Amino acid sequence: MSTSSNSLHVAGGSPQFIDGGFIELVAVIGTGAYGVVYLAVDSRYPQPVYRAIKCMRRSGLDERQKHFQRREMGLHRLASGHPSIITMDRIFEEGDYIYVVMDYGDEGDLFSMITDKKRYVGDNELIRNVFLQLLDGVSWMHSLGISHRDIKPENIVCSQDGTQVRICDFGLATSEERSSEFGCGSTFYIAPECLGDWFPENKTYPTRSGDIWSLGVILVNLVCGRNPWRIASPSDESFNSYLADPHFLRKILPVSDECLYILTQIFTVHPEERITLPALRQLISEVESFSMTVDELRHAHITAQQKIAAAQPPVLLSLPREDDGWSEQEELFAYDDDLETPSLRSNSDSPRYPLCLSPTTSSNGESLPPTPNLIPDECIAFAHQPQSPQFWEYVPKVTFEYDHNQRSTDVHIKGSCPFTYNSAPTTYAQ
Repeated sequence: MSTSSNSLHVAGGSPQFIDGGFIELVAVIGTGAYGVVYLAVDSRYPQPVYRAIKCMRRSGLDERQKHFQRREMGLHRLASGHPSIITMDRIFEEGDYIYVVMDYGDEGDLFSMITDKKRYVGDNELIRNVFLQLLDGVSWMHSLGISHRDIKPENIVCSQDGTQVRICDFGLATSEERSSEFGCGSTFYIAPECLGDWFPENKTYPTRSGDIWSLGVILVNLVCGRNPWRIASPSDESFNSYLADPHFLRKILPVSDECLYILTQIFTVHPEERITLPALRQLISEVESFSMTVDELRHAHITAQQKIAAAQPPVLLSLPREDDGWSEQEELFAYDDDLETPSLRSNSDSPRYPLCLSPTTSSNGESLPPTPNLIPDECIAFAHQPQSPQFWEYVPKVTFEYDHNQRSTDVHIKGSCPFTYNSAPTTYAQ
């Protein structure tokens, strides 16, 4: 990887080299409420290697913010001994900042691998292999008493042409078996019990089961390149259609009967009824095909036929550019009236719930509830607060544009940061 020497300009005279000169910061690769992540060259070892360096402010924090910071670093360090978890190499402090040195995922995140490279649709063995890696990583975390609570393609980094995947970003992770922090997660991937609107009488929810739910949505992403619904909320029309008839998913997604059965074992409103990780692993290992067969497609609902055609390669919808008259008042979902299921894109200016669009009508005249496009999802956790207004402010409006396989992020930052910000997709930091 070659980078320009001007790709990173150090603010306020801060050094471009840290850790006693062993680490050279090259460019910003991620941003979030808790810090900046840099691509760096680590020369501490005989052979220099690329690293992802997460920079977090350690001064000016209240006790709650310090707790979240310590929790993230501690749980990530505990979990990083597994091949499906991004390894934390070391932590050190310099000046007002803490630096977390992690392995670098050289092929970006799983979101890009699904949407830009169209790597998985139709490849049953690759889907199985990648999903089992993620499942094993989650099993490892749960065995240590850790719930991730924000598993999604943007928090999974890839290598070896998308055949190796590793989970990162422990910003929302917890060691609590039950939590009262409702709303912790990301819209497309958050489980019903984590929202708090299905069972308002419950004061807490189990944290482990939410990770299994998130894996189910990722399975749909891998198989179809789409999302099944915008959010598992009583207000979501597609999710309610699924609850009324689980076979609804086969009307909007080209999944096999085997895959549908697995999804129904995952997508249960009551977390205590959800499949366990060992049982899920067994089912995934035994699946012959995750997608509909050719014969099934001939008789399938026309929407599913459109989806399988769109997935090879997937039809990805572009968001309007700023110069096309896009305004904050307009709805931020990119949605094609001819498609009823979501691609891996959708966006909202709301930090908690996505906007709702009216139902569309399929080409055969049958009305189906709209489903969202899959887009890098914003974190909706009220508990995941920025460290300090003086460090920076992550403004809710985030626009992702897709043009010729290039992704950019429009992020507004205020306040001082140790280095100037260069716009880049968020992978390691949320």
